[in-house]
Amino acid sequence: MTKFKPKLPKLSLSLETARTLAVIKQGLHQRPLISDKRTLLNSIRRIGLLQLDTINVVARSHYLVMLSRVGPYNPNHLDALLYPDRCIFEQWCHARCLIPVGDYTYFAPVILARRDCPLRDGKLKALGEDPQGTLDAVLAQVSERGPLASRDFEDTRNKRGSWWNRKPARVGLEVLFRQGYLMVDRRVNFQCYYDLAERVLPASSDAPSKTVENWQRWATLRGVTCLGVATAEHVSDYYRQRKPAAQAMLEALAAEGAVVPVDVEGWKETAYLSTADLPLVEAIETGAHQPKLTTFLSPFDNLTWNRRRLRDLFGFDYRIEMYTPAPKRRYGYYVMPILHRGQLVGRLDPKADRQTGTMIVRSIYLEPGKTLTGDLLAGVARALHEFMVFHNNRTLIIERSEPEELKTALMGRLTNR
Repeated sequence: MTKFKPKLPKLSLSLETARTLAVIKQGLHQRPLISDKRTLLNSIRRIGLLQLDTINVVARSHYLVMLSRVGPYNPNHLDALLYPDRCIFEQWCHARCLIPVGDYTYFAPVILARRDCPLRDGKLKALGEDPQGTLDAVLAQVSERGPLASRDFEDTRNKRGSWWNRKPARVGLEVLFRQGYLMVDRRVNFQCYYDLAERVLPASSDAPSKTVENWQRWATLRGVTCLGVATAEHVSDYYRQRKPAAQAMLEALAAEGAVVPVDVEGWKETAYLSTADLPLVEAIETGAHQPKLTTFLSPFDNLTWNRRRLRDLFGFDYRIEMYTPAPKRRYGYYVMPILHRGQLVGRLDPKADRQTGTMIVRSIYLEPGKTLTGDLLAGVARALHEFMVFHNNRTLIIERSEPEELKTALMGRLTNR
């Protein structure tokens, strides 16, 4: 017999309210008064995950995500939260991310469950002729010698392949890290040093107090909270769950009153809102909490992760073009959306020339229909100035802009500072 599920009443949200809520929940509406280590940690806790990426045409992505939220800060303070402070840990989730250490208890069963999943053929091949022997040897070396990087292991291959064909020990480090035997002790010039998990985070040696099911519930509710208002697809993407599982969990959370089903203007799918955020929504609808910030978003910013959500929420079509051949790029290599007072109003393609101390803006565009007002110009100029300050750039070059007067106006403001 099919169990009857009562249909829950839905709230209706305007697109403007949903957009403002999303910006506020991501901490992109206004800046904190100070930008010390505690502020950085609170910002990471607010968004749940801080994605890592190797590209450093400007600063690496995790530094930029924090810059957008707290303003210019000391990057060493962010590094220190991993080591030596141990306030965050590194693990695979949405992608490879930095995560508040208080959340480890929820991640532990998911990490340990990976040990029961057989490795794919490609990974086994990359580990060499004796995959288990490679893993055992790598683990023994780390246990005996302490934190080690890939460079500390010999390449045992008789013949090296292409540059992406990694040596067995490096693959072994990554497998053992993913399975929770190792953790990232620290990074030096972005290179990982791995140590035994129990030496990095003593709690990792305890039997998990949570289950995979606990994690699914937590990740679903946490995803809604970080996003503000979200569909099952949005929620599943945030912590990398399967959409059907996220949908089922959202319905269960709605039935118990932890989330509220929502119809968002123009969205086809039902969205969900944390019940705890109902007072915030009411305040937004009365005109409170209007975003004031202008900043540039990393291509790997949490707000930009889901491209469909970005389009539905902001009317902003965006893709990362660094993986597109140069002749086929429309906007540039490292294109950063421009957020101005809760709206995505443009995009720019920057490059930091570290040798000459120059910030090169290869291109900067306003979105179609956006007018270059005095307020918008002032906001973009302030954001570009702090971007230069953070990168220790003294000189600015803007190669092209649309509209053309944007380049002239920005150069006039910034060269007079």
